[in-house]
Amino acid sequence: MIPAGRTPADSTRAARLLGISLSTFRNRRAWQTLPPTLSRPGARQRIWDEEQLLAAVEGRPVLAIAAQPHPRDLLDAEEARQTIPEQQRPTRQTWASYLSNGTGPRPDQSVFGVPHFYRETIPAWLASRPGRGIGGGRPKGATDTRPRDHSRDPRHHLAQQRLAYVRRLLAEDPHTSAERVARDLSVSHRHAERLIAKVHSTPNAQSVDER
Repeated sequence: MIPAGRTPADSTRAARLLGISLSTFRNRRAWQTLPPTLSRPGARQRIWDEEQLLAAVEGRPVLAIAAQPHPRDLLDAEEARQTIPEQQRPTRQTWASYLSNGTGPRPDQSVFGVPHFYRETIPAWLASRPGRGIGGGRPKGATDTRPRDHSRDPRHHLAQQRLAYVRRLLAEDPHTSAERVARDLSVSHRHAERLIAKVHSTPNAQSVDER
């Protein structure tokens, strides 16, 4: 995450400040001598805070950055996904599909070639999805007069995908643990237990994805 108001710096900038070439920077793993990156572990690009880099190179104390969330914080795709409430959060694969096919939020900035989103962009996108926002929903106490059509609801499809995946896991290994389900689907342990329980309660049911 790049905190609002901070200036990002990449490996090229870090190498220049150290007075070495980028290839030397990489070969020597010089980043290990620098402050922690703003980018998360495993991110496509190492991104530092410019002021922290300068302080480290000049031998000055490296001051911590306030961790208070701000609407204009810049998040990469995975960080943005993690801000979505768990019950609405798509899997990594589904999220990547949303971003590639245009149904997901549009990046606000490209930072060193990596798409980033303002923190405030994600809840705004969630609110604008079908069935969300002002005026959405039904009056309290209303009942269905006919079966609901979930064909255009991405949340329903995501739920069905998760159930289908858990059903396949349990078919292969009836003792599949909630820990594995939680890890594979990037959901909480409690949510994983609920998915397993639902599959067990409807052993002969087929999800949309299995038909």
